[in-house]
Amino acid sequence: MAEPATGGLAPADIGAWLACTADLPAPVWLSGGVAVDALVGRWTRPHHDVDVVALTPDRSAVTAGLAERGVTLAEDAGWTSRWRRGEAGPADLEIVFVRPAQRHGGVLVVPGGPGGQPRRLDLLPGYLDPDRWVEVAGIRHRVCSPEGEWWNRRHSQDLVPGRRAEPKVAHDLALLEGLVPDARRGQLLDG
Repeated sequence: MAEPATGGLAPADIGAWLACTADLPAPVWLSGGVAVDALVGRWTRPHHDVDVVALTPDRSAVTAGLAERGVTLAEDAGWTSRWRRGEAGPADLEIVFVRPAQRHGGVLVVPGGPGGQPRRLDLLPGYLDPDRWVEVAGIRHRVCSPEGEWWNRRHSQDLVPGRRAEPKVAHDLALLEGLVPDARRGQLLDG
């Protein structure tokens, strides 16, 4: 892939995060904007962080593996966490922890905040396929499914109260629609 669009993380920073997460003692899957660009095979926009998904039962192993690489926890909301390399600097890695579900799927549970109800998003079967890989910045990494990334963007605004659709979500949806056939998107929306 050519250089990513300017204004976000430098290519070396994206590569460093991928190197930190590619071979942890428990699997993690690249998700979010970097995953979308990896799935389409080119950089299409700037990225301000690297997103990965991990399974909740693997949280201790993921945390220990990151600590061995000098990565520290910056913020922890339980279902999502932000990480930085070293003790200072920006928290450029976000890990979303999901409960495992059948056929390489998962369930994302966002606990209710003050006065709020817990929310959940059932991830599509196959979203966390352990055999789906991409190569980014010379690093081989597991990646979430294109249809799962599309599905999540269609429903993510409903998951966290007050979250608004950002232009990058529309951008990613348009790219993912090129990877998920119309008929399959229709099935997902009807199902």
